[in-house]
Amino acid sequence: ERLLTSLGSLEHHEDALRRRVEEGLSRLPGITVHSRAAERTPTLLLTFEGRSTVDAYRYLADRAVAAPSGAFYALEASRRLGLGDAGGLRIGLAPYTNEEDVDRLLEGLADFLRTAP
Repeated sequence: ERLLTSLGSLEHHEDALRRRVEEGLSRLPGITVHSRAAERTPTLLLTFEGRSTVDAYRYLADRAVAAPSGAFYALEASRRLGLGDAGGLRIGLAPYTNEEDVDRLLEGLADFLRTAP
């Protein structure tokens, strides 16, 4: 019973952080979010209009923000989504444990988008 309560609390916390990320992303120009399943892990897959997800990954990594780029062992799914072999930028909430971490991620993405392509 305690385990189920703990897991429920964790899910509630992750869902709140995911919603915060999604709301923040919706305010940034040129971002497409490719993960919209009703029930899923707290992970998002993004692409950028006219920008490379590898460039975004490197930009964020230089600022100690973890968001890798690739197809993530799901090449056929990446192709089916129209992302080809390159895939997208993956935001998994495991490294972002609170609102400040999420805000740092969103600020990094906003800064990246303001840089010249």
